[in-house]
Amino acid sequence: MYTHMIKTKFLSRMAAAATVLLLFVTGFVPVVSARAESAEIQTGQVGTVTADCTFALPEELAGKEYRITDGLVESYQQFVSGQSIEVDLPDGVQGIYLEWYSPTSKYSVIQLDASGATLSEDAASPYLNAYYPLNEGTKHVSIVFTGKAALSTFAAYGAGELPDTIQRWNTPTSADLLVIASSSITALDEFFGVMATYACNHDIPTALAVMSPNTRSAQQELLSALWYAGYDQYPIFGAFESVNDAIYGFAKNDWGRKPTLSFVTDLIELMQPKVLVTHMDDETAPTGSAQFTAEYTLRAAEDAGIQKIYLALSTGTTTLDYASPLNGVLGKSVTELSADVFAFCTSRHSYESALVPTASFLLEDSAVGDDVALNNLFENIDTATLAGYVDPTPTPEPTPEPTPEPTAEPETQQQEEAAVPSTVDEQPNAAQQNVSLIATLGSSIFALAGIAGAGLLITLVLLATYGLKRRGRGRGRARRVRASAVVVSLIPLVLGVLASGALYYLGKQELAAVPAETPAPTATATPETIETPEPTAEPEAQAEPEVEALAQDVAASASDEFYRQADDPAEVVTVDEENGHWEYRTDTLSIMIDRVNTEYTNYGGKTYPLVYFVAHIRMREINAFRTVQSADNRNGAGAIKPWILARRNKAVLMITGDNLTESDTQYKSILIRDGKVFLDSAKCDIMAMYPDMTMKIFSPGEINASELLMDGVREAFSFAPTIIRDGAYTTEDIDHTARIGNETNPRTGLGMVEPGHFVAIVVDGRQKDYSYGMRLSAFGELFVKEGCVEAYNLDGGVSACMLFMGEQLNRHGNKRVGTVEDTYQRRIPDGLVWGYSDTVPDEDDPIYHRGEG
Repeated sequence: MYTHMIKTKFLSRMAAAATVLLLFVTGFVPVVSARAESAEIQTGQVGTVTADCTFALPEELAGKEYRITDGLVESYQQFVSGQSIEVDLPDGVQGIYLEWYSPTSKYSVIQLDASGATLSEDAASPYLNAYYPLNEGTKHVSIVFTGKAALSTFAAYGAGELPDTIQRWNTPTSADLLVIASSSITALDEFFGVMATYACNHDIPTALAVMSPNTRSAQQELLSALWYAGYDQYPIFGAFESVNDAIYGFAKNDWGRKPTLSFVTDLIELMQPKVLVTHMDDETAPTGSAQFTAEYTLRAAEDAGIQKIYLALSTGTTTLDYASPLNGVLGKSVTELSADVFAFCTSRHSYESALVPTASFLLEDSAVGDDVALNNLFENIDTATLAGYVDPTPTPEPTPEPTPEPTAEPETQQQEEAAVPSTVDEQPNAAQQNVSLIATLGSSIFALAGIAGAGLLITLVLLATYGLKRRGRGRGRARRVRASAVVVSLIPLVLGVLASGALYYLGKQELAAVPAETPAPTATATPETIETPEPTAEPEAQAEPEVEALAQDVAASASDEFYRQADDPAEVVTVDEENGHWEYRTDTLSIMIDRVNTEYTNYGGKTYPLVYFVAHIRMREINAFRTVQSADNRNGAGAIKPWILARRNKAVLMITGDNLTESDTQYKSILIRDGKVFLDSAKCDIMAMYPDMTMKIFSPGEINASELLMDGVREAFSFAPTIIRDGAYTTEDIDHTARIGNETNPRTGLGMVEPGHFVAIVVDGRQKDYSYGMRLSAFGELFVKEGCVEAYNLDGGVSACMLFMGEQLNRHGNKRVGTVEDTYQRRIPDGLVWGYSDTVPDEDDPIYHRGEG
């Protein structure tokens, strides 16, 4: 089905391999990792010895071990009763750490020694993240399942101090302070400061209840944040779910009034708090589910004997101090802790730019009088009545002692001190550098000779293998010289000699250089974009495009040059509409968009103008990408104008998706959005976004929705056709794909160059005086040109769109005739989004480019 883009002959491959080997030895080719640095993701396996363990899963799950060893909580393996995980451990393992995808009690952990004798058997932990210390002599661990369970991570830790990130929770049974949050997300947004101030700073017994866990990632980040702040009482998680937490009506209908009231009433009765904190009970609450939580918390708290009730409100009169250092807690303030937490809570980066916990609260009810100091939730409550309380006394910063005036010293003593070399900030002088360089250069003579010798050796091997060939067959036949092979064989020798000479010359140059003080770096102004002149049309199906500031060299995603620089603001936004160039750069996301003006020659030989947009997206964390939907109930249907959808979600870059379930579901396969399965069929190829920042394409029936979810996939698309898969360009006649490829149309597609480096292309069309459009085969060639190894076609036609910072870059016409000649911007049900920025205008702000006309 696919034809490889590049084919090389065996001899050429051998020569290339030898040359690369030689260059590697000389240092001219650096060692690079298989995955770009930007695509490396920190996982739960950092600092473990899990890679040294040997795993055995049930036969039907063979090859799925990666799901529990990749260290990602969104990927998991489902197990059923009677199955087990068998793990042989290396020497010195002190404990194992299990992260479950969902709560379960259907397992036990059995420890065995080298002979197979059972040392201990431990029951299931009540916590999502559970640490099991191992007995001395444990060489094998068996996790036996007695029911359904989903394990995300198995990690083994060797000898030495355990990382601080290993969570060992306790279960709260009572609390003087009870905090009730609607979700894992709002718990951090509104109450992280409260938890750090009272539970960690004052050691007041505190319990946190979370009505809805949200995603597994959100749950993990809440647990990690609390643990980082020093809180060790496991949150009480409810199991309430809603299709859209933002809408009050959905939360009310999906959660149910009676179950919600019963859950909170039982919680208050169990904990018997003196102070209760929750959200606001009106539209000022952060989400509809938060408002609903507050309403029913206040109902449950009636006549419960609670001394004070506070509601989180940014304009509340009681304000906590988040700037002062806390007792313990790394000596940091709440503000500093929040910044640390936000850095490792990466899923939050897709919808907010900082974690700023609510510091002000409204006193809703009090049995101990009104607040006067307005800075303490326990004002007017006798701390002696609390089950625990510490008056924090942070260690003051030491006052620097005054520096005494220097006293004159005898000349002899000064000379003696001058003879003692300083070890602080002292650089070697020129003579010392020369001596060092001479020694280094002399010791490298043998290495240089070795490099040249390696080149000679490789040349002789190639000559013996390919340079001489026998005439005919048999041992007695004479050999003849193959000129082309001799030339190729000499390449390693020439390179070896040149490399040795170059290294020797560089060493001499360094020796001759006179050391001088390094001047301060001088800022270089970024050159303005210069529009490339129009090229001369060539007699080809598609002329070479004129690129307005299009980057010709596609570098690795890891390269710092694409991201914000040290002196740049936190967000760098460039808009050059005249020259067709747009940029967005932060520490973790780089988006560079170019408008290309060129010509397109159709099959009939006629030439028309063509305009398309190429976005190179480089990301250092998977949460820079997300999907958005138009419908409030997240049902996959319903549509709004693209610019409204982009602005509502503060999208830096948005392109068209696959139209979800709005239409044409009879042609589609698997549809997944934010972990929810909308369709699980096998009609066409699908594209899935993986948590290691790769995109993968599957044929119909090759995989199902359940397998994708266990792989950690939360977004899968179904539109088709595939353009490039596994570095191979499709050989299908995609120009005649039913309903998609048989016309020259506007187009939308997504490709991947490497993990973390994506290319989005949107082509304008059906406007002969502006942009003609493209057939799919020509569209696919654009992704080849950009260096993509994967590429997939998305919804185009009048749905095609690319928006940057809330403004649409491409444009349609204003023609509605009900045929393939229509050219207007259709409403869309979904979009693919990269980046979140508060600087994106709101939908009520002025809009200058709607994508029409």
